[in-house]
Amino acid sequence: MLSNRYKYDCKPIIQLTPTQLTAKKRVENKILTQVYTFQNVNCPICESCDYELLSQKDRYGLPVTTVICKTCGLLITNPIMTQDSLNKFYAEDYRELYVGSKSATISFFDEQCSHGKKIIELIKKHTNISIKGKKSYE
Repeated sequence: MLSNRYKYDCKPIIQLTPTQLTAKKRVENKILTQVYTFQNVNCPICESCDYELLSQKDRYGLPVTTVICKTCGLLITNPIMTQDSLNKFYAEDYRELYVGSKSATISFFDEQCSHGKKIIELIKKHTNISIKGKKSYE
């Protein structure tokens, strides 16, 4: 593990709004009661299952394990939520936890589009991956 800062202690690394704190408690309860379940996965790049632990929590203080693949160096969350749990999380808890409100604003949507364009440019600049034919909002 990188440092004690990344050990799971329920404490967020960032300051959370009251809405986010309520959502965080709700997600923690769903994890504890196994409404949200997890599964271990092999590395999506090299299919290895040889990892080193980097962190036991995310910036919100939730128990999210981040590992590095010892074979190819990819950083991933492992274990990951099952597909059913992800569907529930995004339908019920995501927006309040990550955005801090029950609905997205136009400015939030615009920020996300801008961020996506930066990612596309980074991919174009540093890889040979073709994004031709992919959806673009340029």
